Amino acid sequence: MKYSHFDKVSPRHLIEINDRNESMDLFRRSVTMIEVELFSYCNRRCWFCPNSYIDRISSNTHMSAHIYTSIISQLAEIDYFGVITYSRYNEPLADRIILERLAETRDLLPKAKLHANTNGDYLTIEYLAELYDAGMRSLNIQLYLKNREKYDHAKTIKRGEQTLRRLPLPYKVTIDQPGIWYEMELEYKDMKIRLYGRNFEENGTSRGDQVDIKRDFVRTLPCSQPVWGIYIDYNGKMVPCCNFRSDISEHASYVISDLNEYPDIFLSYSSSKAADFRRSMLTHERKSGPCSNCSFSLEELSAERKKKIEDVLGVQSRHLMDRI
Repeated sequence: MKYSHFDKVSPRHLIEINDRNESMDLFRRSVTMIEVELFSYCNRRCWFCPNSYIDRISSNTHMSAHIYTSIISQLAEIDYFGVITYSRYNEPLADRIILERLAETRDLLPKAKLHANTNGDYLTIEYLAELYDAGMRSLNIQLYLKNREKYDHAKTIKRGEQTLRRLPLPYKVTIDQPGIWYEMELEYKDMKIRLYGRNFEENGTSRGDQVDIKRDFVRTLPCSQPVWGIYIDYNGKMVPCCNFRSDISEHASYVISDLNEYPDIFLSYSSSKAADFRRSMLTHERKSGPCSNCSFSLEELSAERKKKIEDVLGVQSRHLMDRI
């Protein structure tokens, strides 16, 4: 049976853990991706993103160097070897601070895979070489059209050709689905580079009920995202899903930790608030709040996996009853 992130789920994910060693162990066994936003700035206002109405252009606020170093130093305690992705809702290549942060991370976490998602607007072959030398080994370059422009397959292909003029690298087309998706794989040393455009009307999400995509969708399937990932905004606030952001009022109650005040990422991951959210997302019941119409990361569970999740929820429920 093909691996699923749901295979990681245990009763420990659904209870508060205050012992740091136990919390570190749970984190080590569970988290394979950490998304970090180094600064706030984005140069675009794409229609499918909350940045279409939230101002990320007029100023740029950096994540505190102290907070960033604290995050990476804590990950070094567990010899973290998963993915660190420089993404969230900024344009990660707009500020060359990313080169310093990559180098710092590579020194402390030599086994981690350093990745970014970019709109490609700032990328040149020279910048790519600098990113590589600093430690980046994976890059997704997304082919966006104008801010309010919907997907057009021919224009997306043309946009890809324009990007390749700045990145004259060997490539092959890996996906060509008219009206849906166009993707190329670029060759550069041992770096994995995807160059692609997608139709967000077909395969996007409402971003926590913030943009007008598939808002009539009803989410009942469970979600494993808060089990295997953590997401840290430029302001040091940690959320349990990539579709949440701390600068949106409707999402504010879903912030599980402010690392400015409570810097421990392991205890934040195992906090009662994080555990409660994971529990709510593992049922097959209708989801609430920003998750109510989320079409992201949909996975139909096999009967075996569904039974396992039900058993885990049952164990956790009995644990709560024993505490009453």
